[in-house]
Amino acid sequence: MITQTLRVPGAELTYDLDGSGPVLLLVPGGPADATAFTGLRPHLTDRYTVVTFDPRGLSRSPITGVPGADLVGEHADDVHRLLIALERGPAHVFANSGGAITMLEHTRRHPGEVTTLVAHEPPVSRYLGEMLADFPDIPAIYREHGVEAALGAFMAASGFDVPPPPAAPTPAEIEQGKRMQANFGFFFGHLMAAIGTWEPDLDALRATDTELIVAVGKAAAGTPAHTAGLELARALGRDAVEFPGDHGGFAGEPGPFAARLTEVLTHA
Repeated sequence: MITQTLRVPGAELTYDLDGSGPVLLLVPGGPADATAFTGLRPHLTDRYTVVTFDPRGLSRSPITGVPGADLVGEHADDVHRLLIALERGPAHVFANSGGAITMLEHTRRHPGEVTTLVAHEPPVSRYLGEMLADFPDIPAIYREHGVEAALGAFMAASGFDVPPPPAAPTPAEIEQGKRMQANFGFFFGHLMAAIGTWEPDLDALRATDTELIVAVGKAAAGTPAHTAGLELARALGRDAVEFPGDHGGFAGEPGPFAARLTEVLTHA
């Protein structure tokens, strides 16, 4: 695997390349970084040049100064800059959760740059209805009580299970824990609100030349992001495509998930 950096306005992005073949960019969601796809990547590198990266403000991609007012737009433009820097032509993209929001905005801003986009459970607020009304003010909890309280409230409201910490963490796991603590601070303090207020341009998404596939996790039914994915697909006049596992099925079931992703990309 090759790791490189790319200077962009207000940040420096760190990204990784592995494998050979057409480019498949994997975009993490929320506070996640490239390590979210550690289990998935090896199942794809025999067919694709897999590109992973840490979005601006997270882990290895620090920002300079204060976060911008339009983080979703900045993340979308960062993907545009990264794809240009790769110099490999149109790419396939798999994007999860908030990363799917990034890529939906990218599709509006940079039409035709992506061949196929699989947007997995994008949490589009307009489709959450009563779920959104019952959702706690996570940024306020973070400001008043810190990361741990905000994380507990966020995971419970999102329908996610909190994994137990490793009983005897390795130095690498300890370091990753520190990075994720900082990432959650950035997410709760800045990025979550930007994702929550984002609105899809349905006309642009319907008109795009990109093959747009909205995906949901088979085991995630009833959770907010799953519901939003179904409703977005319906608003676009298409059916959502089911993938193995839950909201993070690519980590929990990487082999079956990679097989399904390859199938979807092959037949798009």
